[in-house]
Amino acid sequence: MEIKTNAKCAGCSSAIVGAVKKQFPDADLNLDLQSVDKVLHIHGIPEDADTAARVVKTIEETGFQASWLR
Repeated sequence: MEIKTNAKCAGCSSAIVGAVKKQFPDADLNLDLQSVDKVLHIHGIPEDADTAARVVKTIEETGFQASWLR
């Protein structure tokens, strides 16, 4: 699963990854700050609309913007 974010720095990345990891402890997460879309790559969780919506909501509740790229 790939989620577009508006992360800008390592602190942003840490906040986003920490919040998502709290909701999905078994997920493997990597936020690519070098990509244009600041993509959060997630492996180990279902790749469906419901799970993506939960991830996006978690990120937004942390104070960042997010959208599912599929």
